[in-house]
Amino acid sequence: MRGTSTFFKSHALRCDLLVIGGGGAALRAAIAGRDTGADVLVVSKTRVGFGNNTYLSKASWAVPGMGHPEDSLDVYVKDTLQSGRFLNDKRMLERVARGADSVIPFMEKCGVSFATKDGRMVFDHVPGHTFPRHVRGENRTGSDLILPIKNYAKRIGVRFLDKVSVTALIRQGDRVSAATGISQDGAFYSMGFRSAVLASGGYAGIYLHNNNAPGIQGDGQAIAFELGVPLKDMEFVQFYPTALGNLGSRLLLYEVMIFRAGARLKNASGEDVLTKHGLDEPVRITRDRLARAIMEEVKQGLGVRGGVVMDITNIPEEKTATFSSLLPAGWSPAIKEFVVSPTAHFSMGGIVADLEAETEMKGLFAAGEVCAGLHGANRLAGNALLEVFVTGETAGTNAGLRARETAPSQIPEREIRGERALLESLFAETGQDPKELCRTLRSIMWENAGIIRSADGLSRALGQIEELQVLSKKCRAQNPVQIMRRIDFQNMLLVSKMVCKAALLRAESRGAHYRTDCPEEKNPEWQKNILIRKEDGREITLRKDSLPFCD
Repeated sequence: MRGTSTFFKSHALRCDLLVIGGGGAALRAAIAGRDTGADVLVVSKTRVGFGNNTYLSKASWAVPGMGHPEDSLDVYVKDTLQSGRFLNDKRMLERVARGADSVIPFMEKCGVSFATKDGRMVFDHVPGHTFPRHVRGENRTGSDLILPIKNYAKRIGVRFLDKVSVTALIRQGDRVSAATGISQDGAFYSMGFRSAVLASGGYAGIYLHNNNAPGIQGDGQAIAFELGVPLKDMEFVQFYPTALGNLGSRLLLYEVMIFRAGARLKNASGEDVLTKHGLDEPVRITRDRLARAIMEEVKQGLGVRGGVVMDITNIPEEKTATFSSLLPAGWSPAIKEFVVSPTAHFSMGGIVADLEAETEMKGLFAAGEVCAGLHGANRLAGNALLEVFVTGETAGTNAGLRARETAPSQIPEREIRGERALLESLFAETGQDPKELCRTLRSIMWENAGIIRSADGLSRALGQIEELQVLSKKCRAQNPVQIMRRIDFQNMLLVSKMVCKAALLRAESRGAHYRTDCPEEKNPEWQKNILIRKEDGREITLRKDSLPFCD
């Protein structure tokens, strides 16, 4: 392929329902769509079921009203609104809460095994939640969930297309009707459909330190923006406080190690970090507060190799053995301390969808982390997988029903040819490696738009992003893999710009968004969402929007 400017082969595919993504939300949507009788095709950047955040998860999610006699949907909604600092879409939150009851029966139908004790399902108590309400897979690994679900989808006739990156959605009139994509081996795909579900995940991968699966860097948000679909809450990115490794790729669950087992966090002077920052009460140890506390220790010169120390000395040996599967490979009882530091973990912002999971673009639905609304300014632990499976079912069902009532349309050949020509124009023998430029962008975002922000830092990041946008037009791309990286880079630049612009506009601190130059939460002035639209070509337009669904 080196040196050529054409793709090897074109493939034209048709289906009733196209699902974009390969994780939990995508597979749940595909199964729900198939249940309506639709012919469903799942197209994934990686292998379907692998290389996604559901696979990497700890297989734990909140099920309100089941783990404690005093728990209820109202208590759960109150906990989630409090964590989200009241920017959540309350009607969406209530709908997800009502849908939680359906998740366990669905999992059991797919063959998922749950953690049990004495024959009963285990309900864990997690910081930020008033009562124990978290269930989990048998081995606390995402494969406990995603692989049985994938196998079930395959059994009922869902089709898979692996290792194909969707590059654009194409509209006809007032609805979306086709998509284009390319594969690592140089094939070009055009895909016609009656309805589609975007379930491609979040954008934590725009940060240097993150624990997301490779490729989770805002593709769906960028594609939706280019189509004219509005987004919101893009400034809100959750940083998990206690991760291991140079780039924060593996989590050490503080919810278990500190809250349940009794581990301590210490700075370089041996001070207790939780006590120092007023986080003694478990309900206060939310991810945003703890991540900020650790970064403040680092910035004050009291960090240890960019983080703090998790000390497990006081945990009894028999209790430590219970949690040994959570500790790093090669751990032995002689090891009592680990250096932990924050890492980008989850995106609260994303595509705006209604209660039926449909976007403003007719026929385009969205599910999971690609969407905004449920979490507000900060996600409460255990709400990610709950959102994945409830909104995935909603999106898939409604998209399948929409496909049934929509007549098939001709694939827009002229637009397809234009997209192919655009992709072929990206081939270039010289220029900088897009992979290196992606790393530069991730460093800029980590340093200037990460856990602790300021107007100066955000403005500096925007200036550097503008410079990288110029370089992006001259990237080296000698083969299909580099073309895909170049597209990744362009998507990351767009999403990073949205994050920085929204964070600069929100002149307050709220949830996961913290500004040193305006450290207080400002109500009612900023109890509003920030909407983002594409206007005047590629221009990013922002607008403060009142909360229509939150009392």
